[in-house]
Amino acid sequence: MGFFTFGSNNMALGIDIGTSAIKIVQLKKTASGTPELVNYGYAPLPQDVMGDGVVDVQTVSEILKDVLKTRKLKASRVFASISGQNVIMRFTKLPIMDPSEMESTVKIEAEQYVPYSIDEVSITHAVLKTDEDDEEGGGGKYKILLVVAQKELVNSYMEALKSGVGKPEIIDVDTIAAINALEDSFMMTADSQEGGEVVAIIDSGARTTNISVLKSGVLEFTRNIPIAGNNITTTLRENLKQEFDQAESIKIEEGSIEAESAGNEVSEVILSTVDELTNEIRRSFDYYKAQSREPMIHRVILSGGSANLKGFSTFLMNELGVDVNLGNPLEGISINVPDPDELYSNLQQFTVAIGLALRGVKDD
Repeated sequence: MGFFTFGSNNMALGIDIGTSAIKIVQLKKTASGTPELVNYGYAPLPQDVMGDGVVDVQTVSEILKDVLKTRKLKASRVFASISGQNVIMRFTKLPIMDPSEMESTVKIEAEQYVPYSIDEVSITHAVLKTDEDDEEGGGGKYKILLVVAQKELVNSYMEALKSGVGKPEIIDVDTIAAINALEDSFMMTADSQEGGEVVAIIDSGARTTNISVLKSGVLEFTRNIPIAGNNITTTLRENLKQEFDQAESIKIEEGSIEAESAGNEVSEVILSTVDELTNEIRRSFDYYKAQSREPMIHRVILSGGSANLKGFSTFLMNELGVDVNLGNPLEGISINVPDPDELYSNLQQFTVAIGLALRGVKDD
């Protein structure tokens, strides 16, 4: 599932321009067809260069150029993403039709969800599933994911990328890229493939936490929660009277919500935000189960930079009553880099970038 396409090499760059950092992964398609990770890069971004899109295009493009040069990353096929927080994603059903009719039909269907002028947005879609005998009657139906983004938003990423690395082949949505990276994690059992297993992916970054729920590998629900790592940092800054960067360092070095950390001031401050986030996740799960009439979510895969918070997965498991495991975006990918330990220690932050790069090296 790739979106907003603009453009064979066996090398692909996945570039995730996030709120707090740029993450880049370079994958190579080997002779056997197995993806191989051959290089990667990371660069923090100053505060305020990202907002609803790329606010400071020049700064972001210069940092992008620098990390490419420093890490000797080769710009071949480029795949990038925009934040799902700024994208409208809706599920709908359409009658099975000729592909030539689909684009105009999708545009008409999307108009009801767009709070802007239709000329101001880019609209695309993906067919998630085909039901030959729809339970609602009326013949076969396509289950469609509509994706709508303001052109101004997409263009801000395009400008930074074109200046920093070159025109991307695809602009995806980070929510979908994370699902792509974790496909081998949630499709590893017969139940997940065809037995009706319901798996939730929680991708928690700096600015947002994206929830995706899949049944038998088909996306059925997605929601973006505006509570994530930066909220924890901001709360620490206010309570500890520190600058944002200092509070971020404290969170990384001392942050924990493990049982043995109870009573620790830093942990208690962090717990207040994590508890708020968990309540929103629980509400999302309850809403999905009510709408889909699914009795339960069988397991949760946790990813994103905030997944590294000590005790987070265990806390979620206890609070939600469901198995929670860290995702492995390198499942099925061989590693050929000189410093794999550094990669593995920061792996969750590279989930979206890995999912993007897979677009260029993985057969459909």
